[in-house]
Amino acid sequence: MQILIISALATIASLLASFGAEHLTEPVAVIGDFLRLTLSYNPNIAFGIALPFPLKELLIAGALVAVLVLAYRSRQEKFCALGFGLIIGGAIANLIDRIPDGVVTDYISVGTFPIFNLPDACITIGAGVLLLESLMKKKYH
Repeated sequence: MQILIISALATIASLLASFGAEHLTEPVAVIGDFLRLTLSYNPNIAFGIALPFPLKELLIAGALVAVLVLAYRSRQEKFCALGFGLIIGGAIANLIDRIPDGVVTDYISVGTFPIFNLPDACITIGAGVLLLESLMKKKYH
């Protein structure tokens, strides 16, 4: 149940952020030139990797199904629920964003790193939480 709640919250927050970013007409400095809000549309997957149709769609769907299976099989511990919830919520938000026109709305620009969005951040943070949880289990068990 925790995974569903976290997934729903991450999806809603991500979609609202993407909707708001659609109204950016020029870059907005948040922390000087280091952190900016910059509207960009990405037809590719992570880090701008371009894959041909339908390989991209199959990989996205396969990854989401794999995460759903792993989440279902997990013990639903707090950190696992947080990690899987963030990953699932971010993936669903990116999928919903991609459906109408085949692109995701990116808007977070940090230094020279490729522009990304809140769903990408949710996915990355969720993966980090799961990795930390796994490392902690190995250390204390």
